[in-house]
Amino acid sequence: MGVWNTLFGYVVFLVLYALFRDLLSPHYVAYMTASVIGSILAITNAFFFHKHITFKSPEKGWAALREYVRFAGTYLFSFVLSLILLPIFVELAGMTPQIAAAVIILICTVFSYLGHSRFSFRSR
Repeated sequence: MGVWNTLFGYVVFLVLYALFRDLLSPHYVAYMTASVIGSILAITNAFFFHKHITFKSPEKGWAALREYVRFAGTYLFSFVLSLILLPIFVELAGMTPQIAAAVIILICTVFSYLGHSRFSFRSR
């Protein structure tokens, strides 16, 4: 499932960046906007797939809501990290936004899996 979520998030970023690249100025506004919106969509997608397929969590009702809050909290670290790294990789390291996003996704995937396996979907 991790491959699906990673691919989904990256493709959403690419599509949004292609859309915003010519509409938003300056350049960093386009890739940062694509990153923020893409992350929200990817996190929502990932929650459902991780909950039901990767971790097979049986939680329902309020327990599922608490699980979602823990899940989103775990992704908050990755989300903030990606917002910090994206302009560094693009503006300072000279990467294209597409390549920078791919590298960042790989980095954040490791942190996300560890956080979800030990916090978001942990058994009591």
